[in-house]
Amino acid sequence: MKLLQQAGWFSNRSDAFRRDLLECGSAKTFEPWETLYHHGDPANGIFAILSGGVQITAPADDGQEFVLHREGAGFWIGDLALFADTPRLISVVTTQETQALFFPHSRIAKLVQANPNYVRDFYALTQENMQTALRIMANLAVTGSEKRLVLRLLHLDEGTSKSDGWIVVSQDELAEMIAVSQPTLHRSLHRLADLDLIELGYGRVRLKDRQALIASCQT
Repeated sequence: MKLLQQAGWFSNRSDAFRRDLLECGSAKTFEPWETLYHHGDPANGIFAILSGGVQITAPADDGQEFVLHREGAGFWIGDLALFADTPRLISVVTTQETQALFFPHSRIAKLVQANPNYVRDFYALTQENMQTALRIMANLAVTGSEKRLVLRLLHLDEGTSKSDGWIVVSQDELAEMIAVSQPTLHRSLHRLADLDLIELGYGRVRLKDRQALIASCQT
């Protein structure tokens, strides 16, 4: 809760909005790889991640689900489909034991009905999540697989729940996120490790020199 109050979209809302919204929430605990919601589900509410982390996937035209992104504590999701009154566009699954606040659709509807100006606050959340989506798309358009990898690692390091500085993500998931083959990803990861810019572990990566990684993308 302290993290929600201090960072991101929620920290920039008014005291009245934060108080009223928190009164609508209920605490939930999810096991690793438990689904918060799936693509095509009806929009039943909004989730705020308090601890742990989630993985976001979306279907391609052939129906296969691809990993788009990972986020950790302080992340809010579920607003777009809720306010558009449309089915979910993505799937959100926990990557570890996760604590969240859930804000049901019925309570959000009553809150906005009583305070119509709060729509602007929720629109600001949608704008923040759209900014993240546009950043992912822009980084995917970057030429050079290693540069795409570095940009994604820097992005994940900002938001993914970490333990002792480690980003918990598999090489399979990383390969999907930057649209490269496993051998290409393997070569790039080990080159960065050989340069002492990152450290590799089983199903995890740790950034050792953010500034050098940023500089590598600017050359």
